[in-house]
Amino acid sequence: MVSQSSSVYRLMETPVLILAVAAVPNRINRVIMAPDPKKLVRQLDSRWVRVEAGANPVLDMAVSQLAEYFGGKRRVFDLPLDLDALTPFRRGVLQVLSETVAYGATCTYAELARRCGSPRAARGVGGAMAANPLPAIIPCHRVVGTHNRLGGYSAGHGVATKQWLLDLERHCLVSSGGCGCVLRRSDV
Repeated sequence: MVSQSSSVYRLMETPVLILAVAAVPNRINRVIMAPDPKKLVRQLDSRWVRVEAGANPVLDMAVSQLAEYFGGKRRVFDLPLDLDALTPFRRGVLQVLSETVAYGATCTYAELARRCGSPRAARGVGGAMAANPLPAIIPCHRVVGTHNRLGGYSAGHGVATKQWLLDLERHCLVSSGGCGCVLRRSDV
């Protein structure tokens, strides 16, 4: 029996990673990316309960939207998210990121700090990216260092996963004629 406060999760495969997507009853609260199932299982919270399709409608919607994203068919997620465990600053940074850095585009840590109204908080923005509980859904892979250096990435295969996600978005923009987004500087 799953309690109202428990997270339920489902596993899904992507072209390069295995994902665990978790939800509390009405909101998505975690996405964990790992290169193999054994590594992924070690990262799961022992209180989480694995469920099958149909057990949680919000979880089903998230798995479906993530499959569309990794298949190159989705550019924006429309999901109820649970970011309550984050500090107000980190929640704000992730919200500004989601609202201002479009699919296929990138932004530097310093620019995102400016957009958040804290121009001297580039390191704080980096901390918010590292604490992002919902990689891919909240696109922290789109935040890069000065001169488009990739910097770090804590999900999956690290920086290689970040590059793969950026390449996925770039390929889908080019192959579909674009969406009006500004491409990354290095791609222009």
